[in-house]
Amino acid sequence: MSPLISGLASVASMIFNAASSGAGKASARRGGEAASPEPSAVLTLSPEAQTLAGMAGQGALATQGQLSGTGMTVGRSSGQATAALPGGRAAGAVSKDDFQALLTRFGATEDQKQQLTAGFDADKDGVITHDEFLKGLARTKGQQAGSDPFAQAVLQVMDRAGNADGTVAKDEFAALTSAFALAERRAPSTRTA
Repeated sequence: MSPLISGLASVASMIFNAASSGAGKASARRGGEAASPEPSAVLTLSPEAQTLAGMAGQGALATQGQLSGTGMTVGRSSGQATAALPGGRAAGAVSKDDFQALLTRFGATEDQKQQLTAGFDADKDGVITHDEFLKGLARTKGQQAGSDPFAQAVLQVMDRAGNADGTVAKDEFAALTSAFALAERRAPSTRTA
């Protein structure tokens, strides 16, 4: 076999191997340990989830229906400052610790919890307000979301809690918004000065 043909065969073999080893396949590491599946390079929103992200950008939070998980309810932010609770906390705001506990339930890693808490808490006051949450969700919509590490981290958490297929569906998007809305409702009654 000539060196040219041998070289071409090697290149073809590398291309075939690269194409056949998909992102979702677990590959064996040296030493016999199985590697966990790698997440998709760029997660996207389904058309319905894009609509929900767009609504968040306009001040509306869509959540799953009560307990049944079927219907969607939409609440619109008034755009006014949130009322203060004793101790200076905002009514309906979710503390950093409560928000990180919520993210833990969605399977977020420690790095993701830190990144998402910092990204949603725009004013760095230790709480995520309703408006901050909506603004963070709005960053997941559009072409810029594919290159935004924060937006991708939000989508990874949503998708991992769902079917982990690389696309965030309406129900996966609404699951996180519903959990946040529930945490908001509990916040005033569970926090005291």
